[in-house]
Amino acid sequence: MKKLLVAVSVLTLLSGAAFAQADIGLKGVGGKLGFIMPEDPIDSTIGFGVVGDLGTIMPNLALHAYVDYWGKSYDEGEYYEFKFSVISIAAIAKYMFETGGNLQPYAGGGLGLEFASASGEYTGPTYGDFDSYDYDETETDLGIHLVGGAMMDLSPQLKGFAEVKYSIGDVDYFGIYAGAIFSLD
Repeated sequence: MKKLLVAVSVLTLLSGAAFAQADIGLKGVGGKLGFIMPEDPIDSTIGFGVVGDLGTIMPNLALHAYVDYWGKSYDEGEYYEFKFSVISIAAIAKYMFETGGNLQPYAGGGLGLEFASASGEYTGPTYGDFDSYDYDETETDLGIHLVGGAMMDLSPQLKGFAEVKYSIGDVDYFGIYAGAIFSLD
């Protein structure tokens, strides 16, 4: 029992020290543009998003919020039209590596909600009982996001970044992004 009490006391002190260093709040907002490569049969496309800098959990552990969108319309043969889109809302923790220079690399991961929408339509001639083919489907899934990249000060109020992100969910996709965050401090 004494060991348990000591362990709980040590964990309480350590967690208190970690939270004492936390600086959570909206520190900056920005946007990004990306080249998205989803799983087959969806072709590559362009995506965009909004980024929120939510501060730090610990000195080198930053927290960012993401809202990303990408979509693709494509034809499959002469008479089939398909549309697919994803809206992702995620929180991602990033470990910011110390380099001593203006370029700060990072790696991290987080969780998000993936809202995927798919629809298809047959627009060709009709045959007997087969006169049309339409479907519309929406799914919500939990996604895992893995990121790596680098951030650089462009001015005292503006940071630029480039990153790669791999998202695992209902539809897996890989993205290469570039963007900027405007500091609100």
